[in-house]
Amino acid sequence: MPKSIALNLHQPAATTILVADEQAFSRRIIRSVLTGLGRVLECRTGFDAVEVAEQQRPSLVVLGMNLSGLDGLEVTQLLRRADGGLQYTPIIMISGTPTRASVLGAVTAGVHEYVARPFSTKTLRTRAEAVLAMPRPFVRTRVYFGPVPRAKTVRREVLGTGAGDASATMICGVHHSRADEMLCPLGVNCLCQAYIRPVEKDIIEL
Repeated sequence: MPKSIALNLHQPAATTILVADEQAFSRRIIRSVLTGLGRVLECRTGFDAVEVAEQQRPSLVVLGMNLSGLDGLEVTQLLRRADGGLQYTPIIMISGTPTRASVLGAVTAGVHEYVARPFSTKTLRTRAEAVLAMPRPFVRTRVYFGPVPRAKTVRREVLGTGAGDASATMICGVHHSRADEMLCPLGVNCLCQAYIRPVEKDIIEL
């Protein structure tokens, strides 16, 4: 009898990473940081980022905030309105203006992570590894669709009162269906658990 192979539901079989940045030098740095995590594709403009994402269905998108044509926020919003699973793609935003308004704007648009320039290679690598290995559950309310913000204060600010009412739907980050702790094949290891029953702590991790 052949030995059964345990599937890692948190890690896709093949990983493609799309990097969109205006500057070729920045793209080279980001590519070098992400080497070994998967196949890396590059593009320069926001329009190209959307087109390549629709064609290639990447496992991760790394966006510069200031893209021509469509900026990083507009690209994020378009991807979150896509279909066929593309709307759940993890997105890391890189910006040189890490103000509170900029961070909240990016989180509200639906990014997973916000990395400020100048960034350390370790920080970007760690964030990329985390979003690829641990798919975050999504939430849909009247005003928001995107990954559940990790920090409680940010969740309140981004999701508003809709986070706790009947209109809010938690979506499994692995199966892209409604999160149900009773049906999840991961059991106690389900990544949605921390969001369904959040730990009482208030640490901002952006």
